[in-house]
Parts: sequence; C-alpha cells; structure tokens
Amino acid sequence: MTTLSDLETAARDLFLELHRSTDGRTEAQASMYTLGEAIGLDRETSAAAAEDLMANGLVEIRTLSGAIGLSDQGASLMDDGQAGGSSDVWRLGTASPLNTAGCEQVEHVLARLKSDLGQSALAFEALSEMIADIRTIEAQMASPKPKTMIVRECFASLLKTARENRQKEWQQILEELLG
Repeated sequence: MTTLSDLETAARDLFLELHRSTDGRTEAQASMYTLGEAIGLDRETSAAAAEDLMANGLVEIRTLSGAIGLSDQGASLMDDGQAGGSSDVWRLGTASPLNTAGCEQVEHVLARLKSDLGQSALAFEALSEMIADIRTIEAQMASPKPKTMIVRECFASLLKTARENRQKEWQQILEELLG
C-alpha cells in the first residue's frame, strides 16, 4: 500500500490539504487548483500532483473542471495511520530528533501558513513575530537532527499570536498539530 513518504512532495502536500479541507470524507470534493493554490502550487504542478495521487489510487477525479475527492484507499491511508508511520498525522510528538513523518508534518504546516501569511491583515508587530518564528522553524529543519522541542515552542508561539489576532483557521491547524 502507498504511504505518504512514497509520494513526491507536491503530491503529498496536495493529498494532506485535500484530506484537511474535506475532513477526510470520501463524499466531499474540492478543486485540485484551489487546493494547490492554498499550499503554494501553480496550476500545472497541482494537476501533476493530482495525477500522481490518482495513479496511486488515493484520490478520484470528480468533475471535468478539476474537482477531486478522497478514494476509499486514500481515506483509509489516513485512518490506518499509514500516512507516515503514526496514527497522529497532524500531531507533532515530543520525541527528538524529528522523524521523517514529523518533518513532513512540519513542512506541510509551514507551507500552508506561509501561503496564507501574505494575505493576512495582521499588524506589523504580529506579522514580524510570526515570520521570526517561521524562520526559526525553517532553521531547525535545516539541521540533520531537528530538535522537536524547539519546533514545538515556535509553533506554540505561532498559536499564541494566532489566538491574539483572531486567526481562527491558523489556530485550528496549530492546535491540531500540537495536540
């Protein structure tokens, strides 16, 4: 069976975004282009990633205009905890250094936050604080052994800023990640 670590980065990120946006429901659908845009992919890359996911049996094409939905296999991938070897796909553990699945989670969340950051209406101080936290996480991810507690503290700081600035979507993503 295919796991997320078997997929190219764009396909993995698109799959995770589809799963998040549909709450893992196989009857729901979303535009591959809208999903791709949310994580910073252009239309061509989004289509290629969706094709990769279809070839692996994880998603199904639903409309000719590009709507896709989770297949039963794609939904069970997440339900069975095979997304990255852990049943807590959206939870950042405490084991250090970060394992491959943890690194994938962090990269996905960072891509999502960074794509939304430019469109936020945050005050300069809050925006600067969030950028500093994101850069600290990125620096830690460049390490051969990323320290989980440093990454967790930065995400906790991002969550605090999101709460203070009423960024509900970010708040939900970060609360799920931190568990």
